[in-house]
Amino acid sequence: MPPKKFKTAQEEFEAKKAKESVFRKVFLYLCMLLLFPPLEMLYFYTFFLYLFYTSPPFYRVLLSIYWTNMFFELDKFPSTSGWSGKWWPFRKFCRSLRCWHWIREYFDGELVKTAELEPGKPYLMCYHPHGIISMGLQGSLALEACDFEGAFPGVDRSVATLVASFKIPFFREWILMNGFIACSRRTLMHHLGRNKTVVLVPGGANEALHSHPGIFKLHLKNRKGFVRIALLTGASLVPCLGMGENEMFHTMDNQSPGFFPQMLYKVQLFLMKRFTFSFPLLSHILPYREKVTCVVGAPLECPKTENPSLEVIDKYHELYVESLTKLYEKHKDYYGKGIKLEIV
Repeated sequence: MPPKKFKTAQEEFEAKKAKESVFRKVFLYLCMLLLFPPLEMLYFYTFFLYLFYTSPPFYRVLLSIYWTNMFFELDKFPSTSGWSGKWWPFRKFCRSLRCWHWIREYFDGELVKTAELEPGKPYLMCYHPHGIISMGLQGSLALEACDFEGAFPGVDRSVATLVASFKIPFFREWILMNGFIACSRRTLMHHLGRNKTVVLVPGGANEALHSHPGIFKLHLKNRKGFVRIALLTGASLVPCLGMGENEMFHTMDNQSPGFFPQMLYKVQLFLMKRFTFSFPLLSHILPYREKVTCVVGAPLECPKTENPSLEVIDKYHELYVESLTKLYEKHKDYYGKGIKLEIV
């Protein structure tokens, strides 16, 4: 008899969705409509403008003071500690809100642990690929929807995101509540130097432009700054794979050799350099319900080095890419649809 073909994680999720009631499906779509980050930004900004233009003069002054603090970052929260320390119980509460479990259910999000992480040690958890909005990272590593604290007890982590995200009124406080910090060298050094864990997406905006279904392309060959930071702080590098991240959105083709795709890609690169974030063209607003699994690999220890040479950085970069590749090859068939890994 021929060997029985095993069901992939996506096939199991499709079977689970088929059993859902119409009410449940509509409810989950409404949750995503409310909590999808780009739409959240729009909601918060609109609410701020509404308050500003409808409030009495005194409250307008208060809102102006708030906006000034936010725009010039006078309180330094995003670029230093975020809302940690005395804010920790409140941050833990926000990360564990019931609504995040509904978002996890939308994707059937899953956190797969393959190695232990010791509490009290600095880790730089690197999530791949970036995707359009890194939804897999948010569900599994940033929030408690997939029980991160249960899988890695005692690991105090923050998630690095675009500095521009902290320039949106009220949304700034919302992401600070959930443990986000500004993505800058200073911020990463501050956290890792205090034996904390930071979640980072090394591929960045350029990788987001290659977010297409059936593709797992990582921008890593020339991305070595995160390795240097790990060496400067003695942090261990932890590869994290977001299987299914690129399957959630259908983006307009910018990779084919034709005139229009190549012109589109050049325009996107120009806008990315000007605004520091990319502009993939989407065919829809809300992500498709594709299963997203975050596979966390074994940490790669980096010795603390005061001024690491290019040779040392290259050595640990190669070790990291090798570790990442092995992790992907081991899990790609069950969680990743067998898609070929590309590193550029």
